[in-house]
Formats: sequence, C-alpha cells, structure tokens
Amino acid sequence: MLNFYRFRQDYLKFEGNDRLDLVNRLSTNRVNTLQQYSGIKTVLTNDKGRFIDLITLYNFGDFVFAACSFNNAGNVLTHLDKYTIMDDFKPFNMAGTHETILFFGNDSLKFVNNVFDIDISGISNNDFKVFKSSGKDAIVSRNDDKFGGFMFIYAIEDKSFWNDFLFSGEITTVFNAVEVTDEQFEAERIAKGIPAYGKEISEQTNPLECGMNDYVSFTKGCYIGQEVIARMDAYDKISKHMIKIESAVSFKQADKIVTDGKECGFVTSRVKTSDTNYTGLGFVKTIFLNFDKSYQIKNDRFNFDCKIYPVK
Repeated sequence: MLNFYRFRQDYLKFEGNDRLDLVNRLSTNRVNTLQQYSGIKTVLTNDKGRFIDLITLYNFGDFVFAACSFNNAGNVLTHLDKYTIMDDFKPFNMAGTHETILFFGNDSLKFVNNVFDIDISGISNNDFKVFKSSGKDAIVSRNDDKFGGFMFIYAIEDKSFWNDFLFSGEITTVFNAVEVTDEQFEAERIAKGIPAYGKEISEQTNPLECGMNDYVSFTKGCYIGQEVIARMDAYDKISKHMIKIESAVSFKQADKIVTDGKECGFVTSRVKTSDTNYTGLGFVKTIFLNFDKSYQIKNDRFNFDCKIYPVK
C-alpha cells in the first residue's frame, strides 16, 4: 500500500557563515555539525524550555533550507531575530513558496526506489537527496517520525509538473497511490501519538513532556531553555506526560481531564473513529498519572468517563 498526504508546512532559508552555529545555540539538538545533504529535526524553545516550534533543517552546503509548522514562519523568525546580535545570519521567510507531499505505507520505499532511483532505505534520520527532472528539482527526504516513508518538497511554481510526474501513467497504475484526507491523517497521527503544532506542541508544553527526546541533545551544551530541560531530565521532574484518550462521548480540545474530583490534565486533540468512539491526545500531570485509575473529561456541561493510555 502507498498513501500520500499533502502535508502543510511553512518554509525558511538561512544564509550567512553563522547559520548553523546560531540555530545550534537556540535549539535542543546538535546541528552545528550537520553535513551537506543531511537533515535533522530540532526544537526551538523559549527561556522556560517550552515550544516555539519543531523545525527540520536541510543542509545544502552554502545555505540551509528549513521547514516549520504551517502559519508559524513569522513567529520562528521573530524568535531567531531576538537572539541574533553580531552573528552573520540572514534568514528568509519562504512560506508559500513550496509544498510537501508525505508518502508513507509499506510500498513507500519501493516507490522512491523505482520512481526516483534512490535507495532511501540507506538514508537515515531526515537526510535527503535532490531529484532533478526536465530542469526541475525537488527534495526527497527520509521521514523519521512514526509515519515513516519520505517527504517530497517542491517549488510551488513547479506544482503542475510534479503532480503530472507523480500521479499519472505507470506510476499510478503500478503503485495505486491513495490520497489521505485531513481527517484520516489526523486519526492516524493521533493513533501513532505524534505531537502536532497548535495542539500538543504549544507554549504550555516542552519536548520531554511530548516524548520528543530524540530531538534533544543532553551533551551539546547551552541553548535557550537548556537549563530547564536539563534539570527536568537530571531530576526526573517532568511535570506532565502526553497520553492517549478514548471515550464514548465526544470531547474537544482544551477540555479538562479529572480524577478523584481534581483537574489533572487537558485535551489537545480529538478525532471521531466510529459512531460510538472518540480518540485523542492530551496531558496528565505526573502526580496524578496512573493508568489503572478512573478518569473523566470535564466539558462545559458535565463530566463523563474516559480511558487513558500511554503513548508508545
């Protein structure tokens, strides 16, 4: 099976001799050693260790192309500008100039091998290749989250060309690619426990609470928010954890989670999975977290039972 989803992102471009060093000083992962045609995800945090955004860097050698959350490029640039003093760093807002298609499913690696002649199984993390056809080029990048597969990023001015290339003739016939709707993608994202910007990724949360330890280096040294995150890790002081939620009654983002009559968490995402079942993601404070206990969701009108599960 081959699925694809038109993944909405904003885009940035970083130039200047200090482009990687500056992002390294402002984010959670070690990025200053990023090699050409390598990609990496890192989290920009504020001085409280909470999210500005999760960004993906693609190092082209003489510049860095970056992807951030949809409609958040301006916020990211404002944060970077706040801490740019004497650095040789020139950021550019590229929102609206490119588009991304996420290909995933069991046939995704075979697809990229056959169509682009790229063995993506030998590419790790978010590393990438530049694919060229008829004078057009695009990024083919390994996707390292639980969806797997790869990201295909192209200039929006070439959209018609790439859509004809990807979804016409033999390619469609052989692989029978199926487009995933927003609702289907959201259901799968929640099922896989992948945090999303504006939901799990927000000014109320930090990377460790979202289980995003893979994007945090605990040995790289100082960055904005590093003291808070390092203290949480060293003393096991994570104040809340992301959890999965199930209920037979509909709930919504920002509803409170209750146990023993006390508010202990909040809902961040929800999707309807059947006529009698709703699932979502949220957070529960560590001191109240016990998967054998009873929990309720508190909305504007009444409380109703729910079940919570660990995100794996």
